[in-house]
Amino acid sequence: MTATLRLLAAFALLVWSPAFAQIACKPPPPGMTCPGDRLVWCNTSSRVYHLQGQRYFGCTMAGKFLCQHDAEREGCRQNLN
Repeated sequence: MTATLRLLAAFALLVWSPAFAQIACKPPPPGMTCPGDRLVWCNTSSRVYHLQGQRYFGCTMAGKFLCQHDAEREGCRQNLN
């Protein structure tokens, strides 16, 4: 087996490992609204918040739903992707 093939095989095993599995996304709590503001998901590990419609909205292992203003006050910054 060539070095390139070994590298590709190792990458394939890594990508399909349980550590890379998608976690179940959480919906916002019923009745949670942000009048005059936007509801965001703040990833508490990275301190990055995600807007509704973005890939990681409610879908990171550690996080919570907040109003955008409150997330920024807690030190979270907006996801730029």
